[in-house]
Amino acid sequence: MTPKDYFEIAYWLVSLGILGVTVYWIATSPIRAVETGRKLDNEQNKYNAKRDLFLTLFSLRGNPTHYDFVNGLNQIDIVFQDEEKVLVSWEKLYESLGNNNLSNAVQTWDLLRTELLSEMAQSLGYQKLKQTSIQRNYSPQAHANQNDENWSYHQTAKNFFETGAQMHKLWIEGYSNPENPKKSQNRKLDS
Repeated sequence: MTPKDYFEIAYWLVSLGILGVTVYWIATSPIRAVETGRKLDNEQNKYNAKRDLFLTLFSLRGNPTHYDFVNGLNQIDIVFQDEEKVLVSWEKLYESLGNNNLSNAVQTWDLLRTELLSEMAQSLGYQKLKQTSIQRNYSPQAHANQNDENWSYHQTAKNFFETGAQMHKLWIEGYSNPENPKKSQNRKLDS
């Protein structure tokens, strides 16, 4: 064998090696592309969930008893599970909500909510959002008036139904009481 033959064998071995690597990359590239796409989708979905939760809590920050606000608070442990500062702020707020012995409880809860929203904002990249901006919120007087009217309506309806239930109970007792002859005659006439 001549050196030319050795070079030719080396050339073919290198070509086969390159061909093997090319076939391997062609075969595995779509799988890796799908895995990378899924990973990017998962990261985007996690970010969207964090952002949506933050925006919900932020928009309802002036109404902390709203059902959506409370439901949002109950999602923090899952949605922000990888954000330690957010979880610590949420834990402080949670512990204070169960403590009825706090002095200035409403102010304490406002400050802790602000701290929580600030930590969430920082983790999402809203670096310019200041706590003073978080503490400001807009709620028109018309909403307060509507809430008062709804409360009054529900109280009136409750009283009406409670009174009606009591009257109904008295009517049934009087109608079914055989000691009252007038009611007994009415019952016979109805039969």
